[in-house]
Amino acid sequence: MTSSPPPGTAEPARAASPLTISEQGAFWVGVGRKPSEAGTAAEAAMYVQYQIPADLRHPLPVVMVHGGGGQGTDYLSTPDGRPGWATRFLQAGYAVYVIDRPGHGRSPYHPDVLGPIEGAAPTYEFIRWLFCDGAGRPGSQWPGSGEVGDDSALDQLMASQGPTLPTFAENEEQMRRCGAELLDRIGPAVLITHSMGAPFGWLVADARPGLVKAVVSIEPIGPPFIELPGLGKLEWGLTAAPITYEPAARTPEELRLRLREAGGDGLQDCLVQDEQAGPVRSLPGLQGFPIAVVAADTSPFAPFQHGVADYLAQAGADVELLRLADLGLTGNGHLPMGEKNSDDVAEALMTWLNKRLADVEETSR
Repeated sequence: MTSSPPPGTAEPARAASPLTISEQGAFWVGVGRKPSEAGTAAEAAMYVQYQIPADLRHPLPVVMVHGGGGQGTDYLSTPDGRPGWATRFLQAGYAVYVIDRPGHGRSPYHPDVLGPIEGAAPTYEFIRWLFCDGAGRPGSQWPGSGEVGDDSALDQLMASQGPTLPTFAENEEQMRRCGAELLDRIGPAVLITHSMGAPFGWLVADARPGLVKAVVSIEPIGPPFIELPGLGKLEWGLTAAPITYEPAARTPEELRLRLREAGGDGLQDCLVQDEQAGPVRSLPGLQGFPIAVVAADTSPFAPFQHGVADYLAQAGADVELLRLADLGLTGNGHLPMGEKNSDDVAEALMTWLNKRLADVEETSR
């Protein structure tokens, strides 16, 4: 199978050559059985779409995990119709697995299985604030005006939005279960996560030691221990669902905390473990592989991304805070995979990933 850019789509020179796919398909993982009044229902499962390029140059596949109320389409194309990161990573020689988290996109939502939908439907006003605040200003990377009724890219993004699951903890348990089964099936992999999909990376790495070889966490949810009304609290630090600490923590209350000053203008003070209160607990499941916490400069999440990286580093993770602005990529918001410079961001992340994986391989020899 060979694909080329659609007619009329502006393509950079580096992406002009056709892409040949040697294998593609889809499947669900996490298919269980749940009793209901009407009979036996399927437990929440996770849809997985995959493509393997004929020119496979990297041994590790990449799993792309969407955020919040989104779906795997976040990686398939940009809101203004250009090829998404799935295509760019395929062109670079990676096998790519794009998922729809349970209850999102092609992973069906039913209240008898996942609980009732709570809260209002996603609104243009909220999505505009989260993804394209500042659109239209000089240097903004959002590919539209950001104005409701006058931005086809915003319309496309809005159409993809669905409900979030009733609670953080339930949502994350589904991610852990389905993500672990996915890696059992495909083997060692790199995880690229976004926003509320970030706990997928932390929990799957914890559940399947040795199978996660790197995590690229784009604009992860935070800061540590945040509580969002109606959704719950990241009471285990970076997750709402329990995660392994060493020494073991039986309850979140055993994690002794302090507020660490950010030390920079516009940055938020964030919670870390209190070194003065006793030994700092590590996160053993998040050690032994590289992690990038990727922060965009105009995102509402920008003020606390250092707090996510600090919490990981304190717990023994090999983590690096990648501020896109420090890489010369400015004007980005909370959806860098969908913005005007999405190709440049993808290349920067692949450069980091290839270097870090090569370093790990060299060290292990």
